[in-house]
Amino acid sequence: MKYLSSPKKVMAEAASLRLTNRNSLVTLAFYLALLISLIYPFLSPLKAGAAVDTAFVRFNRHATGAAISGTACLETTTSGTETNVVIVFPVDWTVSGTPSNWTVTTSNLPTKPTTGAAATAWPGIGTATSVNGVSVTFPATDLTPATFYCFNFAGASSTIGPAGNDKTGQLKTQGGAPYVDSVDWATSVVSSGADQITVTASVSASMTFSLSANTAALGNITSGSTTAASAITETVSTNARNGWVSWVISNTNGGAGVGALHSTTANADIDSPGSFDGTPETLSTSGGYVLDVNTGSGTPTIGAEYDGGTADAGGHISQSQFRQIAHATAPANANTVSLVVKARSSATTPAAADYTDTLTVVAAGSF
Repeated sequence: MKYLSSPKKVMAEAASLRLTNRNSLVTLAFYLALLISLIYPFLSPLKAGAAVDTAFVRFNRHATGAAISGTACLETTTSGTETNVVIVFPVDWTVSGTPSNWTVTTSNLPTKPTTGAAATAWPGIGTATSVNGVSVTFPATDLTPATFYCFNFAGASSTIGPAGNDKTGQLKTQGGAPYVDSVDWATSVVSSGADQITVTASVSASMTFSLSANTAALGNITSGSTTAASAITETVSTNARNGWVSWVISNTNGGAGVGALHSTTANADIDSPGSFDGTPETLSTSGGYVLDVNTGSGTPTIGAEYDGGTADAGGHISQSQFRQIAHATAPANANTVSLVVKARSSATTPAAADYTDTLTVVAAGSF
């Protein structure tokens, strides 16, 4: 038999046959079959064999019963003209037959897996136009080859089917018959909650407290002016969500729960004047003993009683109970306030070198 390499040669050879016997008829049939096999590739639609560089359908959940939503991406290498995109879901999933239930967005798209390049919003994508069984068709416009396109989809009244592996579907772009691009995909469905990780953690409560000094030396005090000791810094750190509170109390009862400087030698007191009423006291020639508190780092709030605005002003010191001197309303990192003890004698205050008191300063986190 002759070697025939082109449709033209096949046709010429067939024409030369004399259809006078059975062998000639068989030979003619052979040439016709050969002719069809040679010209068939030119008759077959070129779009059916389109090549895809990258394609996937990622679902937002793998769990059975979860709502169907996810992201579809594709990068084609074919110069076809696309007019629609179709997602075919697994046959055992519940797919709403109402096109308007299938909505799309193009924000927060993934990057291309192989390069990390940002995805391009799928052009012309919109709410589905038709649903046929488990096939949902969305409108779209022409794709540019070598561009990574994505869109997000969500189906109301649509749920993932029963658990199992190899749940298959397709991602197809339409624009001709059969399709411009057609990609088979598979996913896995797990039991409810088996696609999630519950992360737990705890943070231990913390607090630190310190005073920069434990002695406030007033030295010799007189009735002519107010004497202030060097400021002592109180520092508080805590992770309490509502911040912290600080209080002060005197160890010496000058009478009726009033704090005082007491002299054992003279058996006399220099009482803290006034009362705890939210208004600072002002020392005068009648003498007295007060605490002035000033804000430092972290801008904690000073109690109104202790917010003395002058050299003679400060808050009443109680012996009967702790009094609030400062607070903060949020977690603190090294919040500070300065504590300044002030005192003044009167013209009749007995002379003695042992006037003393012990102030206790405390703080607590408001957790």
